[in-house]
Amino acid sequence: MKVYLPLNHFAILSAAAILAACSNGQIKSGDRDFENLSYNKAAQKYEKALKKQEDNIDLKLKLADTYGQLNQSDKAEMFYREVADSVELSGEDKLKYAQALMKNNKYEEAKPMLQAYLNEYPGDQLATDLLASTNKVEQLKEDTAAYSLDALPLDFMVSMFGAIPYADGIVFAGETEIISAASANPWTGYSFLDMYLMKKDKEGNWDVPENFSTELNGKFHDGPAAFNGAQDMMVYTRSAMKNERKQLVNEKNENQFYLYSSGKTDGKWSAPQPMPFNNETYSVGHPTLTKDGKTMYFASDLPGGYGNSDIYKSTFDGTSWSEPINLGKTINTPGHEAFPNITESGKLYFASEGHLTLGGLDVFVSENRGGIWSAPVNLAYPLNSSQDDFALVMLPGDSTGYVSSNRSGVDMIYEWREVTASFVVRGLASSKSTGAPIDGVSIKLINLTDGDSAVVATKADGKFNFNLEPSKTYKVIGSKPGYFSVSQDFATGLTSVEKELQLKFDIDEIVASESGTGSGTPKDGSATAPKTYNIGDIFYDYNSATVRPDAVGNLDKLVSMLKDNPAIAIEIQSHSDSRGSDGYNMSLSNKRAQSVVNYLTAKGIASKRLKAKGFGESQPVNKCVDGVECAESEHQKNRRTEFIVLNDTKL
Repeated sequence: MKVYLPLNHFAILSAAAILAACSNGQIKSGDRDFENLSYNKAAQKYEKALKKQEDNIDLKLKLADTYGQLNQSDKAEMFYREVADSVELSGEDKLKYAQALMKNNKYEEAKPMLQAYLNEYPGDQLATDLLASTNKVEQLKEDTAAYSLDALPLDFMVSMFGAIPYADGIVFAGETEIISAASANPWTGYSFLDMYLMKKDKEGNWDVPENFSTELNGKFHDGPAAFNGAQDMMVYTRSAMKNERKQLVNEKNENQFYLYSSGKTDGKWSAPQPMPFNNETYSVGHPTLTKDGKTMYFASDLPGGYGNSDIYKSTFDGTSWSEPINLGKTINTPGHEAFPNITESGKLYFASEGHLTLGGLDVFVSENRGGIWSAPVNLAYPLNSSQDDFALVMLPGDSTGYVSSNRSGVDMIYEWREVTASFVVRGLASSKSTGAPIDGVSIKLINLTDGDSAVVATKADGKFNFNLEPSKTYKVIGSKPGYFSVSQDFATGLTSVEKELQLKFDIDEIVASESGTGSGTPKDGSATAPKTYNIGDIFYDYNSATVRPDAVGNLDKLVSMLKDNPAIAIEIQSHSDSRGSDGYNMSLSNKRAQSVVNYLTAKGIASKRLKAKGFGESQPVNKCVDGVECAESEHQKNRRTEFIVLNDTKL
């Protein structure tokens, strides 16, 4: 039996077939672009194809990988997420997805993906480092005001990075918009990198960048660069050439890079000369030179390293450069290490995606101590971000310099400046009962770290303040005759700026009472204490003398008060509600008072300073006496503990 389709259905199917064929052609073309590292073109073609094949999982993975190569982590995350919602990601894709999440500040989401990857590849060092990093984010972001960062103008560039001081300006690597497609970098669609010189005018504003050297900037990539102290010798990164017109690529079709040197005579740079360890089987780049120009550190994927790229060292003996030496596993990880910078003091700054990182590349510092490199320290936020941060340069004085980052979505150079740490503690001494400020309170600041101390006295406004130091632990004690002394401990962080630690000292007047005088309304009409101190809710369950967990915090405050006031003794006074016989309730309240005494002595308070006293149901604070029906919440208010200061104590 023949089936005849309506003509309009046939047209629809034909159009669908044509569209599918077109989108498949775009995918194949995109694949060729991807293999040729033309990621920008590949992304455009994959996106067009996706409009016709919205459920194509493989295509979404291609887009995720492509945007990862373009360092567009937001789009990479989006496509990885869509795929992960439908199918199980491969181990490699789990790691890439986790890295994209970390770059987007989604550390908690990255954790399970990293753990899943480690379940497949236990012991993988990069994933292990990244997982550990997700638990250290708050620590690395603790102080946000240690440095100020100002972005250099990007008006005449598409991107710029790798600033190095030169003369009265900087030399950096940058890319621009293209005039002819023939001169485009297929990876990004913009120009190839060139080295530029940029200076500041008399007002301190940056001038328009200019070509650093027509002799050194070639057809393909050139930069970043490094100079010796005299700035008459330089080494820089440039594209390795297969021939005069074509770049050298590796087995992954990635551009290879070589290092070239040049000398300056009479203001002119000589023709670039290849460094002796350039090799077509690996790349070398990102150089930094010591001041005398005789030691160079650089990045390379030279075989036998620890990861994707490592930091190496070579020295010049006056005739030739030595074979590169790997700096070892203290510096290098299974990930990328790149952009080293060596300072006059011997500190090595470098970028790494291993170690403890906020995501992407972070800047680290290490020192060589007797031939051994110290454990790298992450320079933390804000010098580092969740995106790529690299190429940090320290200017003389070690308090300012340059760092490159794509935190804004494109590589930019930031001028950073260390902000001098200044800590201030401000406080107020006031009456606990009235809230009024108290003058004449002696405020003593003790530096528990160093043992130093200082004392000030409050005036009529009750206010006080001290200047502090970073990374110290302090105690502040407030005291005045006739008042309880009080104290607070606190610590300052590693770095901060004008950080105000607000302290409020609620100081209460000491009023002594006779033993056995309590609060409430005694049923026998006997006298009450001139002053009973409520230390916060110390309540008990019905028919129980056990200290409840919700009372521990207030009892600890009492412990602190007693330690701050070693010359006083107190009477712990406990009460019961009206249910039960008078005799039973008296016994129960005595047990409650003793349970508090036991808690205080366990915390180090001498027993001779403490007296337990039970009042049974004799001093209620409300109407709930025998014969009166009350709610449980009203009975609860009578099952309480307070204290008085004893006036006949000889300690």
